[in-house]
Amino acid sequence: MEQLKTKLAAVWEELKENYGDRISVVEKAIALLQESPLNEELQKQALSELHTLIGTLGSFGFVEASRLADEIKQILQQINHLSSEKLEYLSQLVVLLRKELNQPFAVSNLEISTPVKTPPKQSSSPRLLIVDDDPALASVLSLEAVQWGIHAEVVCDVPSAREAIANSRPDIVLLDLCFPNAQEDGLVLLEELATYQPPLPVIVFTVQESFDNRVNVARFGGCCFLQKPTPPTEVMEAISQTLQQVTKIKAKLLIIDDDKQMLKFLQTLLEPWGFELTLVNSPNQFWEVLEQTAPDLLVLDVEMPEFSGIDLCQVVRNEPRWSQLPVLFVSVHKDTSIVEQVFKAGADDFISKPIVVSELVERVLKRLERTRSLRRSVGCGV
Repeated sequence: MEQLKTKLAAVWEELKENYGDRISVVEKAIALLQESPLNEELQKQALSELHTLIGTLGSFGFVEASRLADEIKQILQQINHLSSEKLEYLSQLVVLLRKELNQPFAVSNLEISTPVKTPPKQSSSPRLLIVDDDPALASVLSLEAVQWGIHAEVVCDVPSAREAIANSRPDIVLLDLCFPNAQEDGLVLLEELATYQPPLPVIVFTVQESFDNRVNVARFGGCCFLQKPTPPTEVMEAISQTLQQVTKIKAKLLIIDDDKQMLKFLQTLLEPWGFELTLVNSPNQFWEVLEQTAPDLLVLDVEMPEFSGIDLCQVVRNEPRWSQLPVLFVSVHKDTSIVEQVFKAGADDFISKPIVVSELVERVLKRLERTRSLRRSVGCGV
């Protein structure tokens, strides 16, 4: 969670001035509007900047700023019917918007439902954390892990496990449930690990075989339940199989959005999951990049210059090679008519900005898994 806070705060500091410039365009348009009719080009530019502000500021946790930008946009769209009172109100709104932008960045305002932990860069060998108070057994398992090309670290209680995970996140955890001389048992840690994003796979290895324990392990997201005694080779086989399953979520994502700040935001959120991301801010480059990267999932914005996301989706669906490529729209638009157009063009899913982090990741993973399931069902492999 702390790593994500640091990253998002750094991204915001880098981009804050850019959003100030966007508000300046809106301020200029409103100032001119009070003196004379606003020309169509400046109105279009101001609406475009507001469109970006609505989605991106909300995604960064500036909920009130996003709401104010939306209200200003709604008024500016009715430019031919503005009274002097309405113009004064519009000026007040943009002052409030500027004020909100100057508020301190608070990651607590982001809609993140679970702690998001960033895994370290993968080493050549998978990393296993063994949490067990039996040093002899842990030693045997560590030696067996070496034979499987797995690097093992051993801790003897739950607090030490927390510290080890915080210092350097492992690829998988082998967890005992019973620690007779400690205040916390393994289920406490398992419940905590269930909130990690990306998920940290946990295999339970315990002598406490009971149906209640099996249910709790399943409820808290345990990948496997092994009862002691189990031969070390079988334990390592279960660990190896689980690691192979976990690596299957990795995929290539192609994201098209004319807002470079939104691309940076999406990159910050999705990179920790191990996705290979290609970010494009010009729809003109879309087809060339699509052919070069051959993505597993396409993420599109609706409103972009020259070619909309809907245009790009239709082009994809018209090409046999890409007709089954999953397409996810992420857009500030919530109008029923726009959403209908998106799905009519062939989209598989639609998420509204501001982005809820956990929802975005969940929808991406589910869409990728559904695609893989369909491929397996027709014998095409994964």
